[in-house]
Amino acid sequence: RYAAVVAATMAVVGTLVFARDGRSEAAPEARAAAAQSVPARLAQQPAAGQAASQEDFRWTGRLARGQQIEIQGIVGDVRAEIASGDQVEVVGRRSGEDADRVRIEVVETRNGVIVCAIYPTRGEWRGNRGTGSHRGQDSCHNEDNDHNNDGDHDGGEIDAEDARVDFTVRVPAGVKFASRTVAGDVSATGLRSAVDVATVSGEVRVSTTGTARAATVSGDVTATFGETDGEEMEFASVSGDVILRLAGDVNAEVSAHTLSGDIQSDFDLRMKGEDEDDDDGFHIQIGSEATGRIGRGGPELSVNTVSGNIRLERVR
Repeated sequence: RYAAVVAATMAVVGTLVFARDGRSEAAPEARAAAAQSVPARLAQQPAAGQAASQEDFRWTGRLARGQQIEIQGIVGDVRAEIASGDQVEVVGRRSGEDADRVRIEVVETRNGVIVCAIYPTRGEWRGNRGTGSHRGQDSCHNEDNDHNNDGDHDGGEIDAEDARVDFTVRVPAGVKFASRTVAGDVSATGLRSAVDVATVSGEVRVSTTGTARAATVSGDVTATFGETDGEEMEFASVSGDVILRLAGDVNAEVSAHTLSGDIQSDFDLRMKGEDEDDDDGFHIQIGSEATGRIGRGGPELSVNTVSGNIRLERVR
């Protein structure tokens, strides 16, 4: 059981940075509307010699309802909040000694827009030197870099701690939000659409009236959501607590697992005991496990942590 739970959790972790979940395409009319509105305004790149802490990036544009704005970062926090109008706005603030070597790329896809922080290194931290807007790709365009294209640097690897990009995103109601980063907190609060976020080292905080998915390796996950919309939902941490706050009308089949923590729930879940007899004799269970149905049941709600507690709270 221990190996199975760890394997399942690490499978989630393995998707945090390098894999993308399949997502349904927007309807043809929605894609056509977005195609007319997505080519938005890209901020001019900072002038040479401008202080790294002042190198800001800004992108604004309209996306159709059901399309998605996604942020892919490496080092830095990502914060999303509800937009006051119908335009998506992405602001990136670069800081650190090597901040001028990090480019920000905009990728337009069938499902929306991806904004990528591109680091000029090889191996684990890889990225191209391109900048601007690209069409027809499903993710950031990555490639190994064997030489320098800037002229002012030696082209070697940079220390990621000396170059970070913090993003602030304003998301209109009905536009999905997603984020992937490695070292940084992710906060998506007050949204009115589906949210799918993950980080490797950082805290994750989500609140939305739509569906939600969230994961981290090192940190806590706290999520409040009000719909299930027939889609499976996953919340996971390796070293941290997972706290979910659910509206009373949420319908889901719950499966919760922790290896070294407790499970608490305002909902009627069936807790498996530490000791139990079965047909194969005496059985010792490692960790805690709970299953149950919320409301009428329906889509699977999976909650996992290795070293942490799980709490399911009813929003009143």
